[in-house]
Amino acid sequence: MATADGKAAAATPTGTATLDASLWWDPFPSLLAQLEQLTPSSDLVDKLKENSAWFLQTVSFFRPPSNISRNALLSDRLKVGSHEFVAKPELRVKALDISSFLGLDEVQSYILVERSSDQLHSALGSVVQCFHHLILLQYHMERQCLLKCTRRILSHALSADIGSTESVSIREEALKMISGGLENRILNVLDNLLTSTLPERMDADLYTLCAEETMTEANLVLDILFLIYYESFCTCNGDKWRRLCLIYKGMLSGSYNLDNLAVSAEAESSFYYAKAQMLFILMETLNLETLLQMVHDKVTMRLNSFFLPKISRRSMP
Repeated sequence: MATADGKAAAATPTGTATLDASLWWDPFPSLLAQLEQLTPSSDLVDKLKENSAWFLQTVSFFRPPSNISRNALLSDRLKVGSHEFVAKPELRVKALDISSFLGLDEVQSYILVERSSDQLHSALGSVVQCFHHLILLQYHMERQCLLKCTRRILSHALSADIGSTESVSIREEALKMISGGLENRILNVLDNLLTSTLPERMDADLYTLCAEETMTEANLVLDILFLIYYESFCTCNGDKWRRLCLIYKGMLSGSYNLDNLAVSAEAESSFYYAKAQMLFILMETLNLETLLQMVHDKVTMRLNSFFLPKISRRSMP
C-alpha cells in the first residue's frame, strides 16, 4: 500500500494503517489566535516549526480523494505521522460521504468529522443537508484560518518586536516561505480557486454558502500576494507580471468561474474586491517612476525594467 504522496504505507497485523504525516494538521483557528495575540510562548515557536510546510503549501495541502486513503480508512486504527487513533465506524461512514461531497481526502475528511463530532452530534442523526452545511463551514474555517496564518506571519515579520523569541521565529518562518517559493505556490492556489467548480450535490443555500466561502479564500490569497509585493519580499519579474495580467484579464472577461460564484450580495462584493485588489497588485509591481521616465526619454521598453527593486519598504534582517 502507498501513502498519499506515493510512498509505501504499512498495515500491521493489528489493523493499523500508516499514512503520510502531511495529511494531519493542527486546528488552525487556535494557531491564528496565538499569532494575532503574539504573547510570549515557546508553544507558538514549536507550532510554527511543526506547521511550516502548511504555511508554505497553504490550502493545497488539503488533498483530493485517493484510493490509498479510502482503503486505509477501512482499517481499525489510523496512524498519521505521530498521531494514532481508532477509526470509529459511524464516523467513517460520514467521512466517506464528506470526502465525496467536498472532494477532500478520505483520511482528512475523517479528521475533520471527528474534530467536529461534539458540536455536530445532533446533526449526525439529522438530515444529510444539515450535516453537510455544518461540515462545509468547519472546513472553510480551517482553510481560511490557514491563509490568515500565512498572511499574519508575513505581516508580523516586519512589524513585530525585534527582541522577542517569537518575532525572530516569525521572521525566520517568513523568509523560509519566500525562499521556498511561496510566490509561485500562492499564484497556483489563486488559479485553482478562480477555476474551481462547486460540488453538484447542493441545494441553493449550500451553493450560495460555498460560493461565498470560495470568494473569501480568493480574497485572502490576493491579500497575501499583495503583501508579498508591497513589502518587496519578492520582485515581480516580467513572466510573473504577464501571468498576473492574464489572471486580471480572466477576471474582467468572465473566462474564470467568478461570475458563477457571485450568487449573493456578499459574494458579489467579494468579487468586486478581488478585481480591485488584482489591479492594485498590478500597479504595485510596476516601477511607474522608471516607466514614465523611459517614456519621456523615448527609451526602448524592456519589460523587466518596469518592476520594483528588491528592497523592502521596512528593513528586514
